[in-house]
Amino acid sequence: MDTINQIKKKIEKNISYVLEAGAGSGKTYALIQTINYLIETKGEKIQLNNQRIVCITYTNVAKNEIIERLQNNPLVLVSTIHEFLWDCIKPYNKQLLIEFDKINTVNNKKEPSKYESGLINRIKSVEYSDRKFSDFENGKIGHDDLITLSLKMFENNKLLTTILASKYPYILVDEYQDTAPETIQSLVDFLLTRNKKKILIGFYGDSHQKIYNTGIGSLNEYIISKKITLITKPENYRSSHSVIKLLNKIRTNIEQKIPDGIEKKQGSIQFINCTNYTDKEKNQKTKEYEDSLVPLKNVNYDNIISTLKKKGWNFSENSEDKILIIANSRVAKRGGFGDLYTTYARRYGQGANEALLKRENPITAFFVGSMDKKTSIERKTGIEHLVSFYENKNYNDIIHFLKRNDDTSVNLRKHEDKKIIIDKIEELIKIRETKKVKDVFDFLINNKLIKFSQGMLRFIERIKTDTEGLDENTKKRIEKDIGFNSSLMELPYIEFVNLFKHTQNQNVFSTKHGTKGEEYRNVLVVIDDTSWKSQYKFEGYFDNSDNSNERKERTKNLFYVSCSRAKENLVVLALSKMGEQAMKQIEVWFGSENIKQIK
Repeated sequence: MDTINQIKKKIEKNISYVLEAGAGSGKTYALIQTINYLIETKGEKIQLNNQRIVCITYTNVAKNEIIERLQNNPLVLVSTIHEFLWDCIKPYNKQLLIEFDKINTVNNKKEPSKYESGLINRIKSVEYSDRKFSDFENGKIGHDDLITLSLKMFENNKLLTTILASKYPYILVDEYQDTAPETIQSLVDFLLTRNKKKILIGFYGDSHQKIYNTGIGSLNEYIISKKITLITKPENYRSSHSVIKLLNKIRTNIEQKIPDGIEKKQGSIQFINCTNYTDKEKNQKTKEYEDSLVPLKNVNYDNIISTLKKKGWNFSENSEDKILIIANSRVAKRGGFGDLYTTYARRYGQGANEALLKRENPITAFFVGSMDKKTSIERKTGIEHLVSFYENKNYNDIIHFLKRNDDTSVNLRKHEDKKIIIDKIEELIKIRETKKVKDVFDFLINNKLIKFSQGMLRFIERIKTDTEGLDENTKKRIEKDIGFNSSLMELPYIEFVNLFKHTQNQNVFSTKHGTKGEEYRNVLVVIDDTSWKSQYKFEGYFDNSDNSNERKERTKNLFYVSCSRAKENLVVLALSKMGEQAMKQIEVWFGSENIKQIK
């Protein structure tokens, strides 16, 4: 019986299930098919009962894609997990205050100087703030605490779960593996268990594609306890025979195959192990040794790129081929904005990814725009968007951009006025390529090409603040911002140009984390155990020597996701040397004929 018919059977018997769907299997299509089946067969009843089908997604991008595929059908509520949870619990303000106060009390015991007890006496309501962290004193709950708060609300409020079951008889959860364990607990242990006859929950995803540390990963515990039943999807519509054969060796819980009617490409796989490094000297520090290998690693990398180009791989902008690299810092370096990333990392630490690559920092947005977090639509407000409009001859967009920023700079009634604007933009294009960030920044302000956002104004005001008399924490934060700004202004502006290309997916580099769901003709996966030691250890995964099960699982999933992006040909390049035991396992997976040693 094919997958969709198995799902239909579960629906008719009202049995909750999990669809375990390997890479390239058409999981989202199966999800849409399920929703359409529910609309066709249960829609009239759902409408009469004033109910809705719920589809929960992990990201706004997925949410918008599903809404579009369903043509905005009013019978279906498509929502991110945070939106859905908040929608469920927000009517119960009295209970929310009690549970929110409990979370604050727990925090108070850990950090009494930061959290004051007795919060329930100081706030009258709780609101969702769509931010990572909560602002307890103002009654604003953030992403992380919303998950905890929802669990407590589901657990301690039976009426809530009864009402939800009567409103939403069918709940489908996309990318279940990245959903927080607490949320799965809320949905299965409390909502489903209490209302088995009234509700069906379907989970869609792949335990081997968990890429976020906060996700549950596997639902085996719930399958074994028979709270939900397992359905597997063995098709792979994406990859060549060689790649699928490799994927089936990496994982054993699904045996994938190319479905009938799909062109069967042979493709190829290769593993390249770099062993041409000197050994570490007796008293040499590890970091010093690893740094000494970087020049040779770069040579190895460049040689492989050159070889692949000769074989027809295309590494130009917007190509069908992709290079996947583990660490953001490496991607930034290869993408031509390495110093920019380092500058952000010094100031924001692990938050550099959000501040720079996700463009959640006002300075980043000033130069390269940002993305609306709710709709995932590009906000074309950065100066690089203006340049892009000009280079693509989108003159109406240029006018809208300039008018939005400063009405006085736009007057197109005379030819002379048009020429002034064109001359300004052309001069900007030239200085972008050769000058520092400060030079471009000053040019933009002097020529009134862009105005500051509120966030940018606050930052400028902060770095001008007299720190005398301020408390130590505030003083340190301002001093860090001043140092960050000084370093940033001295960087070559071309790094922002390269960052913009990266955000628009115009360059060939990507982190392996950011590729789930994507596919490319040819894929080069670059692994290096010196890149992110606390999170990933490829040699320890291959030879099973890593004593951290969490890291081993994380490495396995990242390796699987990376390899499964390839439609035709896959090359894995190990820039850090893989030992003898690791190579034995790699040989089992890839075959000795597909292994190359660089000596």
